Amino acid sequence: MSNESLELFVMLDSKGKELNNQLKRKIVLVDIEDSSDDELINNVRGNRVKPIRAHDFMSKKIQNFTHKQFQQHFRLSPTSFERCLTICGPLLKNTCVEGRKDTDERLQLLSTIWLLATPDSFRSVSDRFDVGKSSLHDSFVRVTTVLHKLSPTIINWPKVEQMNQIQLNFGKMSKTCLNNIIGVIDGSYIPIPAPKKSANSYLTRKCFHTITLQAICDDKLRRGNAHSTRSFRYTYVPGQYFIAADKAYPILDWCIPPYIDRGNLSDQEKFFNVSLSRARQSIERCFALLKGRFRRLKYLDMKKIELIPQTIVACCVLHNI
Repeated sequence: MSNESLELFVMLDSKGKELNNQLKRKIVLVDIEDSSDDELINNVRGNRVKPIRAHDFMSKKIQNFTHKQFQQHFRLSPTSFERCLTICGPLLKNTCVEGRKDTDERLQLLSTIWLLATPDSFRSVSDRFDVGKSSLHDSFVRVTTVLHKLSPTIINWPKVEQMNQIQLNFGKMSKTCLNNIIGVIDGSYIPIPAPKKSANSYLTRKCFHTITLQAICDDKLRRGNAHSTRSFRYTYVPGQYFIAADKAYPILDWCIPPYIDRGNLSDQEKFFNVSLSRARQSIERCFALLKGRFRRLKYLDMKKIELIPQTIVACCVLHNI
């Protein structure tokens, strides 16, 4: 085929018959072998007109942020962010050599963390980072997927020597000899819009739709293994250690809930409940810190229900880094 484009006008109606000149579809045939990727895309889609957006936010403003400013905006210290980029960067690279150049890994991670840390819309964030809304959405899905895959290596049980120190810290926190507690378990509601399918399954007793995040944290407010209700009873905890819980949880070999107060508790049982509540306040502070750092979790306005769990887990991974 020659380098000259061959324009072919096809005039068809829904039944395949010829139509008048008001309905024309222009098909441009080009020589693919002699055209670059950008030329081929421009011939098919037309010349791109880049909208006016903010410039130099990545190259100038972020680079000049102080340590405190960076942490205020992205909810991570620069050191933690660089560590996160080192871990996630190789997994965010596009291995495909065809098509337009992919978004930079640093830009993908920064823009996604900004979305998680603020309630800003995709439109405003895409304008701030000088990327298209669709590209920003693709980056968001890609980054949260990568963080979700990395969760087993970031969210895990402490080692034996760490458990010994954790149980000592919980003992000091309870101000008693309540020893061998290595974590606290509880759940927190993540509000979401009503799903199109099975909306009643996500409805709480307070009459709003949520995803329930159940997690375990240590004395440093770091998040441990998260479990569904179905796998809760199969959680493995070493024999000499325990997990503190509230009264909604059952009494198990490794799970310690408080005594249910029906007006007949002894002084020792009341004292035990008070001591246990001092240890359990760590998980409440942990959830408050998580939602304060990543404010998208205060109302996760997402239509694709399958993306919600991995977004929540991605925030937990960033919380632990």
